[in-house]
Amino acid sequence: MMFDINTAVGHWPFRRIPNQTPAELRALLEGAGIDGAAVANTNGLFYKNCHDANLELAEWLAPHADFFVGVATLNPLYAAWERDLRTCSEELGFRALRLVPQYHDYALGCGESIAIARLAAQVDMPMLIPHRVVDVRQHHWLDTERVIGIDEIGALCRAVPEARVIVCEGGFSAGALLDRDGSPRYPGLYLESSRVAIDGFSEEFAAERIAFGTGAPFKQIRPAQLKVEVADLGAESRERICGKNGRELLGLE
Repeated sequence: MMFDINTAVGHWPFRRIPNQTPAELRALLEGAGIDGAAVANTNGLFYKNCHDANLELAEWLAPHADFFVGVATLNPLYAAWERDLRTCSEELGFRALRLVPQYHDYALGCGESIAIARLAAQVDMPMLIPHRVVDVRQHHWLDTERVIGIDEIGALCRAVPEARVIVCEGGFSAGALLDRDGSPRYPGLYLESSRVAIDGFSEEFAAERIAFGTGAPFKQIRPAQLKVEVADLGAESRERICGKNGRELLGLE
């Protein structure tokens, strides 16, 4: 069974992207053999109050509760973020939190980021942090060029070691993530698989710290699947990456 930890619905203002509704995205994923997905609302990058996008997402996902798991998008600089995070966790049933500092204009090392990471850990919500949302080499002139580096993400992991942080869209190497003895450099850090060279890591690390994701509908699904299919992995490790790790991170099993 395949579970996709990195998908989105909602409008992208800088180019036309097909399959932006939950029904369309679900059909796309199921057609590729994917059995469930975590999904965020792209509108949360652009709404002045991004929690409106979470309320919108909850309405959209109601007919698809058997397939999608909601991912909240929040801005820690917004005064009501704590109330909104608790609403997403306790009332909307969302299972993860997405932080997008490149769109909400803050540093991951700021006090507000640390505070929201601590509360996310308390309510058992892993955080998805995209290295980038789209390829910045092709960005629209009104879009951001900022990417979030591993040093910035790693500093947050060290400041809040109890948090679980999933880096999306990041092609970071083993040298950036592991110490010389092969142990993980940053506590609680996981990788979404779509841009990861899986064979660059030990099978033990991959089976424990990499979760399958596609970036759909922004990206094609098949390349992400091929990455896992061609990786030199045992059957159990492949199964963990393809679905079990993602579902475990979200508390689905």
